[in-house]
Amino acid sequence: MRKFFFIATVLVWGGAHAQEPRIVLPSMHHSSIDDLAFSPDGKYLLSASYDGTAKLWDIRTGILLADITSHSRDITSVDFSFDGKYFLTASRDATIKIWKVPEIELVAEFKEEILGFNNAAFSPDGKQVVAAIGDGEVTVWDIQKKKLLWRIGDSGASTSSAFFAAFSSDGKMIYANTRDSTIGIWSAETGALIRKLEKKPSNDLNYARISPDGKFILRWGLRYYGADITEIATGKVTASLRGIYKAAFSKDGTTVVTDGDRVIGWDPVSGEKKYEIPGSAVVFTEGSDQLLIKSNGTISTFGINTGNFISTVPLSLSEVNGYKRIWLSDKANKIAIVGRDYSISIFSILNGSMVSKMAGHLMKVNGTTLSRKNGEMIICDNSNYQKIWDPGQLTFRSLTFNESMLFSSPTYSTDSKIFITSALDSNKVYVWDALTGKEIGYFPGYYGYAYLSPNGKVLATFDNLKRDVLFWDLNTFELLSRHSLGYDRIDYLTFSSQGNLAALTGSDTAISVFNYVTGKLSYTLKEPDGREGIFVEFSPDGKEMITMCSYRNVAKIWEAATGKFIRKILDGDHTPFMGASFSADGKKLISFTYKQPLVRLWNYKTGLLISDLSDHNDPVYFGEFFPDGKTVVTADDITFRLWDAETGKALKQYFYDRGQISGVCFNNETVLFKDNAELKVYNIRSGQQLYSLLCIDSLDYICITKAGYYKSTTGASKLLHYVTKDLKVITFEQLDVKYNRPDKVLEAIGNTDTTLIKSYRKAWEKRIKKLGIDTTSFRDGYSVPEADFTNRDAIEYEQKTGTLKLLIRGNDITYKLDRFNVWINETPIFGQRGINIRKRNKNDFDTTITIKLSQGENRIETSITNVNGTESYRMPLTVNYTPAIKQKESVRFIGIGIDQFADNKYNLQYSAKDIRDLSKKLKNKYKTDIIIDTLFNENVTVSNVKALKQKLQTTTENDKVIVAYSGHGMLSKEYDYYLSTYSVNFDKPEENGLPYDELENLLDSIPARKKLMLIDACHSGEVDKEDLVTLNASSDSLIKGLKPVAYKKEGHLGLKNSFELMQSLFVNVGKSTGATVISAAAGTQFALERNDLKNGVFTYSILEAMNKYPTLKISELKNIVSTRVEELTKGLQKPTSRNETIAVDWTIW
Repeated sequence: MRKFFFIATVLVWGGAHAQEPRIVLPSMHHSSIDDLAFSPDGKYLLSASYDGTAKLWDIRTGILLADITSHSRDITSVDFSFDGKYFLTASRDATIKIWKVPEIELVAEFKEEILGFNNAAFSPDGKQVVAAIGDGEVTVWDIQKKKLLWRIGDSGASTSSAFFAAFSSDGKMIYANTRDSTIGIWSAETGALIRKLEKKPSNDLNYARISPDGKFILRWGLRYYGADITEIATGKVTASLRGIYKAAFSKDGTTVVTDGDRVIGWDPVSGEKKYEIPGSAVVFTEGSDQLLIKSNGTISTFGINTGNFISTVPLSLSEVNGYKRIWLSDKANKIAIVGRDYSISIFSILNGSMVSKMAGHLMKVNGTTLSRKNGEMIICDNSNYQKIWDPGQLTFRSLTFNESMLFSSPTYSTDSKIFITSALDSNKVYVWDALTGKEIGYFPGYYGYAYLSPNGKVLATFDNLKRDVLFWDLNTFELLSRHSLGYDRIDYLTFSSQGNLAALTGSDTAISVFNYVTGKLSYTLKEPDGREGIFVEFSPDGKEMITMCSYRNVAKIWEAATGKFIRKILDGDHTPFMGASFSADGKKLISFTYKQPLVRLWNYKTGLLISDLSDHNDPVYFGEFFPDGKTVVTADDITFRLWDAETGKALKQYFYDRGQISGVCFNNETVLFKDNAELKVYNIRSGQQLYSLLCIDSLDYICITKAGYYKSTTGASKLLHYVTKDLKVITFEQLDVKYNRPDKVLEAIGNTDTTLIKSYRKAWEKRIKKLGIDTTSFRDGYSVPEADFTNRDAIEYEQKTGTLKLLIRGNDITYKLDRFNVWINETPIFGQRGINIRKRNKNDFDTTITIKLSQGENRIETSITNVNGTESYRMPLTVNYTPAIKQKESVRFIGIGIDQFADNKYNLQYSAKDIRDLSKKLKNKYKTDIIIDTLFNENVTVSNVKALKQKLQTTTENDKVIVAYSGHGMLSKEYDYYLSTYSVNFDKPEENGLPYDELENLLDSIPARKKLMLIDACHSGEVDKEDLVTLNASSDSLIKGLKPVAYKKEGHLGLKNSFELMQSLFVNVGKSTGATVISAAAGTQFALERNDLKNGVFTYSILEAMNKYPTLKISELKNIVSTRVEELTKGLQKPTSRNETIAVDWTIW
């Protein structure tokens, strides 16, 4: 009897501390999505993929809540229990895992010693699980009793695997089939066979459903192009239907609906047609009472029992036709559409709007390898970039871009001086200088395979069209020789490390040995029975060659130069050889089979077995000797292990998460594992995972340790988020200050550059001080206040009224509370400081407020802060407000331009013109939907600027506000930032100067939530007061500032001081008005005017973008203007952002 295993566990998925929110990376699926399941309450979507992962998504927002990566093979099936408290994942790795919701705890695991599970499902009461097995059997488990109940079906009689298995709606029956169209029905109580349906000649009735009342079974098939309905009690076929490729019961079981060249409803009792609808079904599912039908260019809903038209869905056909698969939610008000890029889009069938899209930013890695010299990594991903990763600095050392092709299959030369990659789209093989990353040359043609000789002088390629093997000189790029062997493919090619020989095996199972310099075929070896699966390798001295066949238990050794047979190594247990690796001195050999958990250590010279390395539980795919020949490393799908090469004794066993080895560098003792988009680097001696590297979008990356600390680009860190134990989302900025620690990451990998580590730590300390954060709250177990909307679960995503009542509750078990606030789309409703509740002198807080919603999507957050300044985590609540009549969105533009001053020696030329030009352009864009207020020259006073706030108070929640300032920017002796007014004292800008805070205050506590501030002035970025010196005033009249400043030379760390390094490493997550502030120059930079542009360079770049782009979003404007200003000033001026609106990217025009 076959063994099965039940493993009972209570494991917290991710994170070292159960209460600590866990980080979630911006992941997505990287291969076909095989199954989806909606949670019963409609909140969550669970997806299963061929990439071996299952992902839990928030349907409202599309945010990833959990990434299940513990299966080692593709996940075929997912399902929620009836109450939504558990979900399961079934995989071809022969395991079913039961997970608790919302904790995402693995509470049970069932394992079979079989080919894997094709599907699995809960019983209607959630107490049992049924699964279809790869050998044709069906198993049923009792979850609570941890017991296998039934093993049903006849595996010996099955011609193929069990395709699916399920419970009937009442849970009394189990039904399953195999691919030979045998469908059986069993009692769920006893496991006894109730009925077995006869096969059909087509052998393709491989889908089935039992009616909700348990009286009928419906089965259908694609190639059979038909269906039949059978009465279970009698076995009578009540209907035999043709021209059908999809079928289902209605929710009440009174109708069978089929889809072929038209949609037809049938009576399951009489087999008579009830209705017929032209067109094809977009989607229908068991348990639904609606159909979505595509006909005559429209998509409409129909009643599944009556066939009556219900409504037209405003969902474009392009949105449906461009996708691979569609699922309908059980509540029948949403559909999930799987895209060809493996994204998932959720649409409402009520109004056709997109609810959310589940898509990630991680780049799938097409190929990677590790330099054996220094551990550098070549990464080829879907971004069209080829990247060289520095393992010491943890950054990309070199980047190569080609917009017309994707790179793959990188391979280093033995000395790591060059490497090759293949171009997927052009079939070229490129050769690169590993030090500079520059292209040396390429080989054109249809080359599906490429191999480097050990000395890096010869390249072997395979011509896919002509089926020829070619050898090339890498110095001259000339063809050495071409061989027409008639192979359909190359299975394996290897070079001798000494001499000029190359051996390869191909589709005809022969081994061909060439002198690749002379171009001559030396000899051919062919297995007598012609079986495939041949492996060949040269001994380290190049004098001998060993060959293996996957179907035989023998390895043969030949004289490499002549092909003369020398001896053989025989496996007495009849275990077939499938791969081997030599020790460096050629005295020992390890062999492995791929199909069995067995590695064998041999004396190569005598052919005697030294030891079985038999502790693996899964088939071994990798084995290699350490350079000193004293240790062997092997790997299966779960572990890698170290062995004593003299005795075969097991030394250490290390578990890794997933993936397969892509490279080993013994010099720095690292091993690289590749898993879809994730690259994991381990220390091969200690087994410690040093870090995971993930490439994000084109050039961003995150390098993260097991402890959760990371080093990343700012673009990557913005895409992170955290999830609490109850599946609430915390935006990245709240924990980025704790976990974005490049210094800790470098320490964790053993980096010895103490100067670099200290510079990173000082930059982090600057950030903490600037934000005013008490790092005591970072300690494990430290009390952090808690706050949330207590009516969160009762709030519908779709809102029809413009107001929303929020019940807010907060507490802190240790400290009294100080203030609270609410944000909508990152705008603080009660201003930057919030509402003071300190006088209440309490540890808890409970209130009800009513807020006004913005048109469209509203991301609502709340938090409380205790008297120590520690803030609770903000967990967004997202709703969508669609008013019956679309509300008008107006624009309010405030322009302040000053180039004439009371002290005229400081006059500028174009500041007033800057504002007038911006006003004209915005008026052209918005026509009558804009109100413009301006202040120029003598009217620019502190009191007049403050008075503008009253005008902004008349805006609405849907309006946009743009404030632009052009003039001088100055720093006081205390390095506080001031903007010029007409009567400012330029020697003491605090006299009559406009404090920056006053300008920013215009945008605080106003109704409008889309706010942008543009500052074209010197020193308009942030500065570090502690590390500045004043320079001599510049005589250049084009500079829009005075007494420019720079950082002290003391304390410089590399090219940047700690403040500049802080700005480059970390996103500005400080509290703000909710406005995006784009500044013309960094805190120590000048803002320039140019006579040929007739504007300030910063304003000119904005005007240029307005002319060039019909529409732009905030993020696009920031990127375009920043790039253009740097181009125009040759790097002398670089725009920055004081405040970064992270999640809400609104359209400016």
